[in-house]
Amino acid sequence: MSERIQNPKDPSAEALLRAVSGRDVNAQLPVVAKTRRAIRIANETRRERGERERHHIGVALFTLGALIVLVAPTLWNSVEDFVGGEHFGDLPLQVALISTLLMMSVVAALVALWRSHSGHDGYRGGQ
Repeated sequence: MSERIQNPKDPSAEALLRAVSGRDVNAQLPVVAKTRRAIRIANETRRERGERERHHIGVALFTLGALIVLVAPTLWNSVEDFVGGEHFGDLPLQVALISTLLMMSVVAALVALWRSHSGHDGYRGGQ
């Protein structure tokens, strides 16, 4: 088999022949080490991405809960007034609905301002 090698004095060709034939087990160690490194880095990246996604979901759920807690009393009063016989054109109901919309607009503006300052806008690719 060594007759097929073009230059038998070439150490790389001889090492390659030993590695292919299975005589040199250590020849594959650099490849194994490189593969393990690549897999470890990919696993760490996947785990960090999962933690980041869970963090974003937690922040979104907390924000939604806080918004519901802030808006729920106003919505409850509006529904109670509406069921009590008031009309949408009545002043207390309109004030309650407009104040609810104003609160949600302020929250949306604050979120937009926070995202523009933090540089985490997913639409611009700043993640």
